[in-house]
Amino acid sequence: MSRHDVAVVGDGPAGLALAAAARTTGLDVVVLGAGRPWSATYGTWRDDVPDLPTACFAHVLDGIGVHGHRRHDVARPYGIVDNAALRAHLGAGLDVRVAPAERIEEAGDGHHRVVTADGIVAARLVVDARGRRDDGAATQTAHGVVVADRPAGGAVLMDLRPSGPGRPPTFGYTVPVGDGWLLEETVLAARRPVPPASLVGRHADRFGPAAARRTEAVAIPMGGRLPSRRDPVPCFGAAAGYAHPATGFSVAASLRAAPRVAAALRSADAPTVWEAVWPRRLRRTRRLHDYGLQVLLGLDQDQLATFFDAFFELPVDVWAPYLRIDATPGAVSRTMTTLLRRLPRGLRRRLLVVPRPGAC
Repeated sequence: MSRHDVAVVGDGPAGLALAAAARTTGLDVVVLGAGRPWSATYGTWRDDVPDLPTACFAHVLDGIGVHGHRRHDVARPYGIVDNAALRAHLGAGLDVRVAPAERIEEAGDGHHRVVTADGIVAARLVVDARGRRDDGAATQTAHGVVVADRPAGGAVLMDLRPSGPGRPPTFGYTVPVGDGWLLEETVLAARRPVPPASLVGRHADRFGPAAARRTEAVAIPMGGRLPSRRDPVPCFGAAAGYAHPATGFSVAASLRAAPRVAAALRSADAPTVWEAVWPRRLRRTRRLHDYGLQVLLGLDQDQLATFFDAFFELPVDVWAPYLRIDATPGAVSRTMTTLLRRLPRGLRRRLLVVPRPGAC
């Protein structure tokens, strides 16, 4: 049995980012994970992760398009992560073991044990970074196809033009990736998960027939209750609810939060770590984002296009904070208030209800 200061369970971007940050504070850290390649496509605004080396990106675009009822050319650099490069960058010098956790146990001496098929790892603190939770208030799903050739419209963050009849509304996401171009049909959020396979028809209607190099299926729980501060094993990353309730993105938020949470790991106190994962200020921001998710869930295809037309016509410094889970409550409120003035009266009513405080 090996003993460490911290054991991070999960070898995805969040787990490795936290372990790397903890190692820089002098902690003895071990990472336990499945060792599988990262198959998801991770995108982020480049200025949201300014400290991440450019070598960790497969592509950095000068801007990206959005289609609502009209086209918007968003002049803000947008990056697609090179998964292998990011993994190598974060994992450099770390003790990373291919040993999936079977269970986590309290050791009775203030420590914990992680039981794996290869043995037991003991640590004074264990952090669960095994990815998305399955108890979100809504779920984002998508069916994606990677093709060789650049599509005529180039890179598009959201194409909200209808791809077929029926609900829920969907949008197209088109970005360059390491082995071609990803063409994805996405349900932004739905209370009842829409199976990715059921989006194949809408994908064909939007993008037409294409020779696929590979396919992707996406399912991301969004919103919902945060992990309990009383849990003896704190969570981090998507496991802690870091998936943004309006976008589903979590990797950039995890990279930014890792140094803050790593500093708290030195206390070996789970409640202290929980407060670092979700400081009070960010819990207030989360309540606003959860309210925004409820608004989005009530919109049909036409209303969603109208909503995002108004959103992306705001100045970048007004709408950008809304897309970060670690923005201040004041900045997120400013986005919502400014957007309210731009929306037609029918949609405006949906934003006038003050969100009730959540239990977090």
